[in-house]
Amino acid sequence: MKIKFWPSLELIAHARIAQGILYTFDLEDLKHTFLEGGLRDSEYIAPITKKISEIVLPNYRATFCRLTAARRKPEDVIMVHLPPEIKRQLRGIVVALGLEIKQWFRSHRFIVRGDSHNLRKNLTWFSFGVIDRLETARNFIYDEDWDITDRFHLACKYCFEDDLKMLWRNMTTNHRYFVMRLLPRTRNIELYLQTLNTNIPRDWAEISFNERRNFFRGNFLGIRSYFSKLRGREIKYQCIYYVLESGNVHHYDLYSCISQLNDDDLYTIRTRLPTAEFCKLFRSFLQWPFQIMFLDVVNFFKQNISNDIFHGVVTFILLSELGWGFQDHTYVEIFKPFWNLFSAKYEEGLKKRVELYELAKYILESGLKNYDARKYRYLLNLHFSD
Repeated sequence: MKIKFWPSLELIAHARIAQGILYTFDLEDLKHTFLEGGLRDSEYIAPITKKISEIVLPNYRATFCRLTAARRKPEDVIMVHLPPEIKRQLRGIVVALGLEIKQWFRSHRFIVRGDSHNLRKNLTWFSFGVIDRLETARNFIYDEDWDITDRFHLACKYCFEDDLKMLWRNMTTNHRYFVMRLLPRTRNIELYLQTLNTNIPRDWAEISFNERRNFFRGNFLGIRSYFSKLRGREIKYQCIYYVLESGNVHHYDLYSCISQLNDDDLYTIRTRLPTAEFCKLFRSFLQWPFQIMFLDVVNFFKQNISNDIFHGVVTFILLSELGWGFQDHTYVEIFKPFWNLFSAKYEEGLKKRVELYELAKYILESGLKNYDARKYRYLLNLHFSD
């Protein structure tokens, strides 16, 4: 089985609307301050909600007397507001995209220095509302207004070998000296400097068994560039294990690598991945926009989901995702089918965690139709006020 993500046209349309709303804000401020005040951050949440409430769509009266493309009369057009459930969904997607920008900045703030990053120009997005980090990195690398040392550092982090050679050729002797002196001497950078000085192509087999942990943990940004160059099931497994262990890998980058694995590679992950890393894997598929394939991923790994993994995922959904409160509908829809897959085996154990079980019961009994976000947050604060 291949793990593949197929976004719907509706999802893509929602992502496009959400991005348009997000881009009405100053992205250079947003990367620092988005939701610093939490759920009640009036600087962003109130304006986002207002902008969504102002969206109207034309609704034409259907007539069958003439099947022509004649221009509509103004009186034939009725402007309607979005349904409440769509408004809530859009608000959650705008928040997800805002956090995507903030997460990008946090991952790159020690590489792409300075305060103004011209994000409107340099950020590249997939159609489904996730930053394409590889293309965004290339935008910075090709931006000649940026310091060449920072561009070189970024090319190292993303393992862009052709760009590294281009930048190296364009550097003065002084710049090369500063690069070799100032950049952190990670194994990845050392190997690239050796390659550039000797003009011998990079051999990925040089990454020895003993240094793989530090190498993969320190090079999570470039995983989409180099993963396809790894040869052998063991090194691919170790790569995925170590980037999950680090907790830093972006969820789309992780998905991109997993989607390349064949059945034997996936079997290795299913049978060897430790509990903590399994939980992180499932959390990645609970992030926008992968929630729509979360249950498919769960079913694929169903036989390997232990009591601890079940408890970990339930806790994450109830306390983090539903507790955050911006895409409630999605997680309410996900929770019951996930629960039903494993409750016969693991529900009794969860009953010992009385407060958490109370939250689970509320979601299961109310369902999507009767779910009340305010009541849920009241219960959450009642049981988990700390």
